Amino acid sequence: MTYYRYWGKAQAKGQAVECHLLPYHNLDVAAVGWLLLSPDRPLTQRLAAQLSLKPEALRQLLVFWLGLHDIGKFSRAFQGLFTSSANQDLVPPIAQCAYTQRHDRLGAVIWEAKWHEWFEDGTLRWPAGFSRMERKALRAALPVLTPPFFGHHGQPVEAGKVDVEAFFCRDQHADDVEATRQFIADWADIVPPDWPTEQLFSEEWVYALQTLSWSIAGWATLSDWLGSNQDHFAYHQMKMPLTDYWQMALANAERALQETGFKRLPEPLPYAGMASWFGQQTVTPTPLQHAAETVAITDGPQLFILEDETGSGKTEAACILTQRLLAAGHGDGLYFALPTMATSNAMYARLGNLHRRFYTAESMPSFVLAHGARDLNDDFMAAVAAPHPGDLDYTSSELSATSRCNQWLADSRKKALLAEVGVGTIDQALMAILPFRHQSLRLYGLARKVLVIDEVHAYDNYMQTLLSQLLSYHARQGGSAILLTATLPRAMRSDLMAAWQAGLGQSETTPQKDDFPLLTHVSEGQPLELPLGSRKEVARSVEVDWLTEEEQAIDAVLAAIEAGECIAWVRNTVDDAIRAFEAIAARHPDPEHCLLFHSRFAMVDRQRIESQVIERLGKDSTPDMRKGQVLISTQVFQESLDCDVDVMVSDIAPIDLLIQRAGRLQRHQRGLRCPPRLLVLAPPWSDDPDEKWLQRTLPGTQAVYRDTSLSWLTQRVLRHLEAIRLPEEARELIEGVYGRVADVIPDGLQTARYEQKGMQRTAGSMATFNALDLEEGYVKSDQWQEEQEIGTRLMDEPTINVVLLSFSDGDELALWAGEGRHADMLSQVKLRQSQATKLAALPSRYESQWLTLQERYKVLKYTQPWLPNDDPDCGYDTQWGVRLGAKEQTS
Repeated sequence: MTYYRYWGKAQAKGQAVECHLLPYHNLDVAAVGWLLLSPDRPLTQRLAAQLSLKPEALRQLLVFWLGLHDIGKFSRAFQGLFTSSANQDLVPPIAQCAYTQRHDRLGAVIWEAKWHEWFEDGTLRWPAGFSRMERKALRAALPVLTPPFFGHHGQPVEAGKVDVEAFFCRDQHADDVEATRQFIADWADIVPPDWPTEQLFSEEWVYALQTLSWSIAGWATLSDWLGSNQDHFAYHQMKMPLTDYWQMALANAERALQETGFKRLPEPLPYAGMASWFGQQTVTPTPLQHAAETVAITDGPQLFILEDETGSGKTEAACILTQRLLAAGHGDGLYFALPTMATSNAMYARLGNLHRRFYTAESMPSFVLAHGARDLNDDFMAAVAAPHPGDLDYTSSELSATSRCNQWLADSRKKALLAEVGVGTIDQALMAILPFRHQSLRLYGLARKVLVIDEVHAYDNYMQTLLSQLLSYHARQGGSAILLTATLPRAMRSDLMAAWQAGLGQSETTPQKDDFPLLTHVSEGQPLELPLGSRKEVARSVEVDWLTEEEQAIDAVLAAIEAGECIAWVRNTVDDAIRAFEAIAARHPDPEHCLLFHSRFAMVDRQRIESQVIERLGKDSTPDMRKGQVLISTQVFQESLDCDVDVMVSDIAPIDLLIQRAGRLQRHQRGLRCPPRLLVLAPPWSDDPDEKWLQRTLPGTQAVYRDTSLSWLTQRVLRHLEAIRLPEEARELIEGVYGRVADVIPDGLQTARYEQKGMQRTAGSMATFNALDLEEGYVKSDQWQEEQEIGTRLMDEPTINVVLLSFSDGDELALWAGEGRHADMLSQVKLRQSQATKLAALPSRYESQWLTLQERYKVLKYTQPWLPNDDPDCGYDTQWGVRLGAKEQTS
């Protein structure tokens, strides 16, 4: 057969160039897909059920198509990319046949041109004659079925108006089209497609295929990546029957999946009580945890919304539900999504080895922190992210599958979606529904996971809209989700429930209960809203006092120090936090007891400071250690760090944030202490404020929380109640700012409120516009972008990942964090674009060294380099972080 004369992959090895014949590479990839789609796998069974097929028939159909994923490489245009004197039997290039279209698109081109002929002549094993009605049905179904396979490099492709004869050529040596047909015919003998002839005529079936095509595309991409690894699929150039090579490919695929951790799914253990987790005889669950232990796990996808106050054990309750869902067959793994990288670090530490209790000891589930800056599972990394031998890239703009795989996996934030247990930011999950390259791989990774989302109230309208769409799709593809929150407005709970019900194809139901705490369970039947009791230890009443000037706040901090208390001041902007830290450190009797914690530190320093915060103020901190400690922080302190202080000062912020901050007040039992106090820095109260009411006292806060009515409403409800009393007044606090009672506000704040409401509507519309229409299926559109960390959050301006650089001992350019593990991630800081533009550009004399670093650390491709020691204006200090335009102050 002439198809043995076509190469599919090539590698430079010294002076020689080796190649792997194209038919064999197609079978390598198909063999991986064959095993990943084993009929006994729950995901296979779920897909088959949704497509009204038996699992075996589904595998036959999809794996047949997977074997065609690279037929675009049969074009002589692609074959002419390289010639090798070592193999004279390869088809020779044709000068006029130029490679101006990517090979994945060329696969779609030859398919579009020839599919009807191949159905008619029996190449595609259509079971009966090819009638006009059948052709019409296939014209509707095939554009849905084929894109996941030709679009195996991370985004869909389309044939368009490309002339097949310009790329698939014929001469005395070979006929590219006929070689393609011969390969397809012989491949169909090995894995017959088992056409679902009845279903193909059903519009409902085609629609179901559309909605599932994203997961199918992710499976195809993963199969291509694993099937391109030369460690498992050695290059083969000798001719042998495809039936014989297929057996070889299956054996290689078995080994590949074994070594990369994809061969066997972890085996879940039944939940046996929290005592089994912690090795204690008795553990008394909180009311929320008890509800998580006893609520009925029903059939089908499940959504749980857990509303309870800080310290009520929501994380452990989510873990209880997760283990029960896994044991009931509702998932194979979990992804724990949090608002920020700092909270991801904290949750990673809290889970520790707890996740292993969910599975048998033999399962050894992989555990990955999504942003890649801490304690990655070495075994999983060594298997999945091991350096692959370098295939030759096809062109400067078209990377080989191996290069794509290496580049994607080089950024370890994404591996958490492939691991059985992942912890990371919500962004990694939301990118699954945005038009970024390889988003389908994210959806595939989430397909059989319990998606746990913490601090669900913390997302703005843009992210809430994206989250609703993600939840709908997650429900549609059979996943389950658990949402955690301490302060959820009723309207937001209603929207989240409606999104899940839409994914299940149900009509929307309105929440009926306003109790707090509350467990809401949405599944196939009527939603369950279960009021809960509150643990006595976490019921709290925090007195609220008011400050109107920064100097008063400084005096309050110094008074707490003198009284031997520990205190935190949570500020709303980094610049305000730095200024407060300067003032207090200068007057503290022991400045070493002052810490500054904000987002403008390189990750290596953020981790160090975070560890210091936990050591000094965490659960295990001692009275002597806590005495006189001061933490000046931005919002990062309130987000899942398991710490507490005796007294807190906070800039005014919307009520949900103040409740969250108050949750860090005397969180742990430490003997006798004065009653907890929250001192709120805010403008003097006014029943009729003007538009600059907030700006005059806290200009930075107004820049962050532009809807000044929220701050005013927060001050109003707190002045009325005089304290934050939980749980009994939780709903009154939240609805007093976000509910219907909040619709009447003073005239002076109306403009800001209208502007914010308009921005919220715009944000929701923009999220809908940016998100992929998952019901349309995996199809080409103008939305698709290259892999960049944008789009999951709507900001006034883009953010830039800045990588800090220094000099090594040999005066060579080096990463700020040195040469250790994950130094590329640990050396980065995220800044707003306007801030990043203030940094000095990297001098041209270091350009070649910077390119060398980028080659070594692939994730640096999308970062801005910065050499602080060579910047005349801005600076960086391990105590202060990034200082913009104020270098002289850091000396």
